Amino acid sequence: MRRPPRIAVLIAVLAVAAAWVVLDLRRAPDGAGRGASESAAKDPGAPGARPDPTIPERSTLGRIAQDPFSAHSWLPPAKPATAAAAPPPAPVAPPLPYRFAGQFYRDTGAEVYLAKGEEIFPAKEGDTLDGQYKVESVTSSEVRFLHIPSGTSQIMQFSALREPDAAPPPPAAVAAAAPAPQPDPPTAGGPAQLRWEGPANARAGTSFDVALRVTSGEQIRAAPMQVRFDPAVLESVSVRPGRYFRSERASNFGYRVNPEGSIFIGVSNQHSGSASDAEMLILTFKPKRAAAAAEISVASLNLQGAAGRAIAYNGVTPFRTTIAP
Repeated sequence: MRRPPRIAVLIAVLAVAAAWVVLDLRRAPDGAGRGASESAAKDPGAPGARPDPTIPERSTLGRIAQDPFSAHSWLPPAKPATAAAAPPPAPVAPPLPYRFAGQFYRDTGAEVYLAKGEEIFPAKEGDTLDGQYKVESVTSSEVRFLHIPSGTSQIMQFSALREPDAAPPPPAAVAAAAPAPQPDPPTAGGPAQLRWEGPANARAGTSFDVALRVTSGEQIRAAPMQVRFDPAVLESVSVRPGRYFRSERASNFGYRVNPEGSIFIGVSNQHSGSASDAEMLILTFKPKRAAAAAEISVASLNLQGAAGRAIAYNGVTPFRTTIAP
């Protein structure tokens, strides 16, 4: 039997291959769909795959599992911020370091004398003391301070000054200067003795001090008085208590200068003892012009002992001094 030629066999193989390709192309859509479904079934994580209810979901491992090269700190987690600290307490003003020592009135307004330790100094509205206290106001019965560091207001109260009831007699005529007599030693139950002490000569424009001294066998608790001077010759600079009334327990001291030449003075102390030529009052004057004699006199005086009982006293000789130009 004769074999077919090789060319015929080759043609037959090619024909069979072409037919297979045609058949495969016709089945491609169904096969692709089935292949995709089979792939999805084999890989549930592929896009478009529906999860199999029989297989549990995998948990997410976090940022490190997703990105092993991401930055990570091994320090412990920071503690949450604590609540803001409470504000510090408001500053509190300390007790007033001053005590009332006296008051007086001028045409320009009221002023007071304050004491700190042994020092006595004037103060008026608007003054700043020791860089810590500002005098806000001064009245006849109180001084209002502002403690600057804390902004706290503090009030110092005191008794208002009252004028003596007795009407002042007319000023005595100016006479020649004469030395003041020294008081005799007090006798038990005898009247008190008072005298002026000051310079026999002064110079115009230069201030000088005059002290009123007292000798008494009884305690003097209060001494309201009125002093007179010639305003054409002298100018009142200050009035302050003497050592007899200058103490931590002094209850009141005040005065008022009147333009006609009189000074009303009120002073009291509940713990003063008997006086032996004790300094009761100190007045400072400034001479305005030269004068043959300038006089300072006690126009009225009421010495009071325990329970307000009146203490008798001898007459007070006026103080006289010569004013040089």
